[in-house]
Amino acid sequence: MNDLLNQNRSIFQLAQILVWATNHPILSFIILLVILAIIGSIIQAIGHLIESVSKSILQVPLKLILAIIKFSFSSITQISNLAIKKLDNSHIHDNYLPILPSKNYPIIHLEKQQRLEEISQRLAEIQKEQNELFKEATELLATSEIESEQGIIEK
Repeated sequence: MNDLLNQNRSIFQLAQILVWATNHPILSFIILLVILAIIGSIIQAIGHLIESVSKSILQVPLKLILAIIKFSFSSITQISNLAIKKLDNSHIHDNYLPILPSKNYPIIHLEKQQRLEEISQRLAEIQKEQNELFKEATELLATSEIESEQGIIEK
């Protein structure tokens, strides 16, 4: 037996660990629990890594297909909008007839000018009235301030 242990150093070290564990059972149990917890967390981390990598690998083709579908729909929409615009433009040009001004054009133009002059005169009158009202308001405020100051002085 000694020859076997001397020839295989790893078996000899394992035997020494087992002897120490039998001599110190509480410490060896705690060490065993810590080692099992570390191994369990490593296995759990590897499981999460495999899960996330597999999800990513499975999602890539689906995302690629979705991007192709979105691109095709957007390009079809743009092409159809362009075709509709061209059809609308050609339809408008086919039916386009120039409209000549009516015979009443100078009369209408004169009426508009007269109305604009009336509006302009009315606005000038309103502005003049507004300025007069501002002057009156400032005079009233000035007299009320003087009266309030006199009331303060008298007290």
